[in-house]
Amino acid sequence: MKIRNIILSMLFCSIAFGAGKKLTPETIPLALKKKASPVSPGRIAVVSVRRIFEKNSTEQQLVLEGEQKRMQAELEKILSEAKAFRADMETRKPDSTDYVNLNRKMIEKEALYDAKKKFFQQDLSSREQQWIKKLYQKVVAATEKVAKQKGLGLVLAEEGEQILFHADEMNITDEVLAAMDKAN
Repeated sequence: MKIRNIILSMLFCSIAFGAGKKLTPETIPLALKKKASPVSPGRIAVVSVRRIFEKNSTEQQLVLEGEQKRMQAELEKILSEAKAFRADMETRKPDSTDYVNLNRKMIEKEALYDAKKKFFQQDLSSREQQWIKKLYQKVVAATEKVAKQKGLGLVLAEEGEQILFHADEMNITDEVLAAMDKAN
């Protein structure tokens, strides 16, 4: 349909502007081939970004789980120290200097616990977001490389409700995974 429109517009222009050379069916494809880009606008493929993320997430999950366990151990230590101060306070008279000092230390430990817990949650979330961003950039770069190699004009993400059907041969997820592995 597009080629027909291009041919008709070229024919119209040559007639309207009195071009010296006539376009014939033999010369039109040559003119189109000279201007054609290496990417074919009619070729479309899909990539399962979800599958790529699932394949690559196990290593990152192990790293984040290790960090989470380390952080949890640190939090538990702080909490147990606060509980120890509370238990020691119960053996003291409420009006005594020791009681007041232990109460201050317990409150400080509880505040430290709350602050570190909030920080650790934000830190883990930030690390996960950075990892997702980096992986997505790798997916885009690998997809672009594969698309250029295959002469594709458009690559769509398979996820979501936008794609209702695609033929299996249009899915280039395996090639994108291979290109990502090669880049690493």
